[in-house]
Amino acid sequence: MKKTSALLLAGLLTLGSTAGLAQTADQPDMGRLFNKVNAVAAQLQENLSGLEANIQASRDSIEKGGEVLDAMLESVKRVNASMDEDSEIWTELDALLELWEQRRQETLTKSESNPAFLPIAQAWQSRLDKGRELRNQISTERANSLALMRAIESDRDIVLAYYELGQADKAIESLQKVGANLTSLNENMQAIVKTANDAQQVPIAP
Repeated sequence: MKKTSALLLAGLLTLGSTAGLAQTADQPDMGRLFNKVNAVAAQLQENLSGLEANIQASRDSIEKGGEVLDAMLESVKRVNASMDEDSEIWTELDALLELWEQRRQETLTKSESNPAFLPIAQAWQSRLDKGRELRNQISTERANSLALMRAIESDRDIVLAYYELGQADKAIESLQKVGANLTSLNENMQAIVKTANDAQQVPIAP
């Protein structure tokens, strides 16, 4: 009974502070979103490890060249799928933006009778702005990854044809261009991770 009373008291104290809104299992959570975004970026970065060495190792083997292309294509597909409009990342972010807008409106209403709530409403606005920046970045990289995915699929037969012709340098050059695009995608994913981290760091308490 004492334990139950303590839990109820803790819940009431939490509800009494806008800065400490309780998260339930059903509520979107910025920490959870950050972990998902970070996991995608970390996997892509890991996939890039040793890529140049693998490209060079494929110089005399059409089979190895095909394997390198397929591995790069798979990496891009994973990134694209992780940011699809039906993905967990996109769904969580949309829910967060909706929740933050609700919190902003609530604190703005409270600020009409108590000006102390105004800085909190402004902080929710800052978090909303950062969240919308994150959504724009994710949307952009979803489009970029889709374009890269289609380019790899389209050029695959051309790259393999260079191997068959014995023009390994041409094949390697094409693989390196794909690798450069993957590196650029990785850099953009790291920027997304930074924005996601910034969003969860925006202070709510005045």
